[in-house]
Amino acid sequence: MALSLARTKSDDRIRARDPRTARTELIALATHRSAEVRAAVASRPDCPLGTQLSLVLDDDVRVLEALVSNPAAPASVLAQLASHKREPIRALAAQRLLGVSQPV
Repeated sequence: MALSLARTKSDDRIRARDPRTARTELIALATHRSAEVRAAVASRPDCPLGTQLSLVLDDDVRVLEALVSNPAAPASVLAQLASHKREPIRALAAQRLLGVSQPV
């Protein structure tokens, strides 16, 4: 019996959540066919800006919700989400933008 070296979706989801996963691997995982894996990447505070900007274009609501809920998402990403075609995403992003732009 031969062992398979292929990773499963579960393996990739674990890698996407692991804080030791390199940023270069996060970039690759952001293009995974599984929305669960992409959402895990989108939710990471250390998700690279370029990766966040590409995930703004994702069609899966789980990915978009993870991105808009990411406390490290910059105003530029939130502004793009605030004009998204899905109203719930627009509303969440607008709320976050109001919170981001208010002085502390």
